[in-house]
Amino acid sequence: MALKKDKFEQMNRLLRNYMINMKHFYTELAPELDVTPQQAHTLFYIEKHAGLIQRELGDHFHLRNASVTSMVKNLERDGYIIRKADQESARIKRIFLTKKGEEKTNEVKEIFDQAYLQIIARLDERDIDAIVKGMTNINNNLKK
Repeated sequence: MALKKDKFEQMNRLLRNYMINMKHFYTELAPELDVTPQQAHTLFYIEKHAGLIQRELGDHFHLRNASVTSMVKNLERDGYIIRKADQESARIKRIFLTKKGEEKTNEVKEIFDQAYLQIIARLDERDIDAIVKGMTNINNNLKK
């Protein structure tokens, strides 16, 4: 009979495999999307938090400032975002999606939604519920 520790280690291996497989999954979609998976997630976050500042992106994604700067510059260069001076302090630049950024975000969502539907069609909803419950418990225990 497997020990609790062994089961936990197996779960960790499965989670690592899941993350690797999801990265491959996104990478396979990337040529079709014309944005990297990180850029796609960044566009989603900016859409939900319009007017945020660059530091907030770094905090959310746990990225170094240099990495965020590079990503923001690339998204701005490609016309997906725009940085505007804050009304109270010109030193602060607020980040917004452009029309092109909104269109790309919607396009990526549609493609991801279609792909997710294919994945979840083969899964039992009770299994998904059990995984969500277990991961919630683990995350709550890690926060303590």
